[in-house]
Amino acid sequence: MYPEYDQNDLTLRGDSDGALRRHPEVAVKADDRVGPRAVLRSVAFLAAGVLVAPVLTACGEEDPAGKPLAGQDIAPAERKQIADGGTLRWAVDAVPETLNVFQADADAATTRVAGAVLPSMYRLDANGRPERNADYLESAEIVKREPKQVVLYKLHQQAVWSDGREIGAADFASQWRALSGKNSTYWTARNAGYDRIEKIERGANDLEVRVTFKKPYADWKSLFTPLYPKEITSSPDAFNDGTRRKLKLTAGPFALKSVDRKDGEVTLARNPLWWGRPAKLKELVLRAVPRDERAEALADGKVDIAEVDAEDARRIDRVGRKGSSKETEGRKGASVAHGPATGLTSARALHSWAVAHGSDDKAAEEEAGARRKRGRAISEYALQQSALRGFEVRKSLEPAYTQLALNGAEGPLTDERVRRAVARALNRKQLADVVLKPLGLPPVPVGSHVALAGQAAYADNSGALGGEDTKEAKALLADAGWVPG
Repeated sequence: MYPEYDQNDLTLRGDSDGALRRHPEVAVKADDRVGPRAVLRSVAFLAAGVLVAPVLTACGEEDPAGKPLAGQDIAPAERKQIADGGTLRWAVDAVPETLNVFQADADAATTRVAGAVLPSMYRLDANGRPERNADYLESAEIVKREPKQVVLYKLHQQAVWSDGREIGAADFASQWRALSGKNSTYWTARNAGYDRIEKIERGANDLEVRVTFKKPYADWKSLFTPLYPKEITSSPDAFNDGTRRKLKLTAGPFALKSVDRKDGEVTLARNPLWWGRPAKLKELVLRAVPRDERAEALADGKVDIAEVDAEDARRIDRVGRKGSSKETEGRKGASVAHGPATGLTSARALHSWAVAHGSDDKAAEEEAGARRKRGRAISEYALQQSALRGFEVRKSLEPAYTQLALNGAEGPLTDERVRRAVARALNRKQLADVVLKPLGLPPVPVGSHVALAGQAAYADNSGALGGEDTKEAKALLADAGWVPG
């Protein structure tokens, strides 16, 4: 699932009626405009390791909304309120090394591009549940459960690739074969679900696709999102190399206009062949900006939306609050709490002036230079703070989690007792505190690999291993033959 943004609006996630429902990240917008201005990425669940996508459906078809850990801090607006045209510049970590989301070095920018230019059968709603993408699917349902699960997809009759060819069963079948794991010459980083498929066939007509599973697969709605054309997935060469720098064919509201590695930009433009509601934006530019430079880039008008760290989020919040610039100023002897003048008390400022005007010429010259440099930095910072007053920080939990995965295939961790000892030695609550508290989010570790908080299927099953217990961890290690030293 790729819930990054609505394909037609490219602002916040929107329903078919144009009403904005949720955004998995934090949006920051200008005070007097409808639309995003800056973004703080919300880390939903962290232990250690890499971000992974969770299973998003329960075993049944119905998944009524559960209770989320935190409310959605978004700025909803109806589609009609959003102006047509314009370019949105979105900060990313780097120009993606590959445009194939199924390869190991795919990143968030890869996902953003795919979400805008490729078909997605399902997207996520406000509660993190998959919902049918009507731009590509008329319907999709399980039509048989015995003797094997069969899902029938009925495709939108106007859905076509950029060369005019209809999206069809051949595209589904080709992607399945590439991701099934049976052919090791395909460079794939994941094949979950595709390895459960037994066959894919054309249905009653060209717009129907029948997918038969070898065994029941509850999370079938996560498959074929995104969907690549058969021209890309039909051979290892095309799949491995042909999608790294360009996409031969696309089928989204946006088309891939250019990838400029020298200037660090990926530009997406409206797709003139798009059959759905036209995208509000004329262009979307993904611009590579290091995370420690994003507040400055926002202030300088180089980007309009960006994921920022907790420190920058506090900085933006600080200038947005009334009178915040005077929070520490005016208190006698108080130091400035942020920026280049951090820690500069009245006493230290007086000492600096005395050295700069003292009889030691060398020390005076060095201190005078330091004062000039600090003065320039303070002036520049003040200008940035003034510019940042036009932004708001918004944050919400994202339907994803980070996990610490233990490799039990080799080495000491092949012993279940050792794996249990590691699990019992970790304080998951403290890890959540370190990551989530600075963002103002509930510091609650994830307790399920099946669903996330806010989904009906969620249940905290982490107690099966027990909580943190150093004594028990040592006992397990001793039982496995390990001794201190």
